[in-house]
Amino acid sequence: MENAVERGPDWAGLPVIATVARLLCRELTLQNEYLRLENRTLKGKIPGRIRFTDDERRSLTEAALAMGRSLMREVASIVKPETILAWQRRLERDKWDYSARRTRGPGRPRTPGEIEALVCRLARENAWGYQRIRGELLKLGVTRSKGCIADILRRNGLPPSPQRHGLTWQQFLSRHAEVMLCADLFTKEVWTLCGLRTAYVLFVLHLHTRRIVLAEATFSPHGQWMGQMARNLLMACEDFGVTPRFVLHDRDKLLAWDFDAVLTTAQARIVKTPFRAPDANAHAERWVSSVTGECLDHLILFGMSSLQRALRIYRDFFNGHRPHQGIDNQVPERRATGEMLRDRADGTPDEDLAVECEQFLGGLLNSYYRKAA
Repeated sequence: MENAVERGPDWAGLPVIATVARLLCRELTLQNEYLRLENRTLKGKIPGRIRFTDDERRSLTEAALAMGRSLMREVASIVKPETILAWQRRLERDKWDYSARRTRGPGRPRTPGEIEALVCRLARENAWGYQRIRGELLKLGVTRSKGCIADILRRNGLPPSPQRHGLTWQQFLSRHAEVMLCADLFTKEVWTLCGLRTAYVLFVLHLHTRRIVLAEATFSPHGQWMGQMARNLLMACEDFGVTPRFVLHDRDKLLAWDFDAVLTTAQARIVKTPFRAPDANAHAERWVSSVTGECLDHLILFGMSSLQRALRIYRDFFNGHRPHQGIDNQVPERRATGEMLRDRADGTPDEDLAVECEQFLGGLLNSYYRKAA
């Protein structure tokens, strides 16, 4: 009896628990069967491919992986188990994808624009190779490899050194401006007793100061006269303190006579412009435009003396009174002596501004200056 009492709890509860478990399992089984049948029926009613959102894929993947591979194959009906596993791999990749945090693209960071512009500037202004440019950058506190510099030059269409594009004409003129003279000839029709005659005007301009060193005219520019003009030019350069090393002019045959020979004897090198290239001697061509447009075209000249007088007055006006845009609106003689133009003379206020005019050639040319207090 005692033994029966002791075994009572084990045998009493077991059938009830088993019965309840069987009932619950049967109920869940029936529900699952119905849901699977319903899913198959609904899938058959939907034409085409079923589209899922990322949240739906994530939820289905979590639920399917919790069942395991074997049970998932039996239950999954909307998508294939392989699709669910592919979703899982995609979720794993997205978890460790920090592309949204990236501030630049893949690979090495590109050279900043300021440094790239500096490299191109050093390459254009100098005939330097990669190592020389790299050394200059190191001096400026910028560290870049030779390959990086080569890539920058290649990307900007700059070939390697030492011979890149050669010395430009403008660079040649600017580097030798202090010892460069620009010469040219132009013609002017002058009235004489025999009618109109063609006069030849020879002028020479000092490139650095823009001063007209020589301006002479003749009806007959023969070799002897051209040689004498060359000697006069050398004396004028000595008075102005100019040492002519280069004399630039076009290929006019008149200039190729004794003019070049005398200058060559004085150790001056003759530089001739290319054929049909007036821009190569643009400073001289511009003075021809100035003297004709501002002076000679407004005068009726009788004889060589009147032409010589007009040239002399305009030369003095051009050198000592006329501001020149090519030298930052300075007067050539003031530039030669180092004297700069001032916006305010002696600090005089605008209300006390007293300006007087100095006239040349009967008022054709005017120069203004402040009246002394």
